[in-house]
Amino acid sequence: MSLTEEDRARRLAAKRNNERVKLVASTMNTVALTTFGAAFILPLVNGATGPLPVIWIPFAVALHFGAQAVYRFLRSED
Repeated sequence: MSLTEEDRARRLAAKRNNERVKLVASTMNTVALTTFGAAFILPLVNGATGPLPVIWIPFAVALHFGAQAVYRFLRSED
């Protein structure tokens, strides 16, 4: 079965979109992991106590779930 030029262009566009979506999701997840780690490491290094981890951990979790939601924008490459 031979693909038409339109099919090739559509597949290439879908592949480009999917790679961008995966890059955005990966970046968001990396920022979430860094934020989560910083919520624990910074207070230990600085000797500070307070509500800082309580604020940053939900933010990190929200970023992680946001990264998972970005995957909904993946397109079929078929």
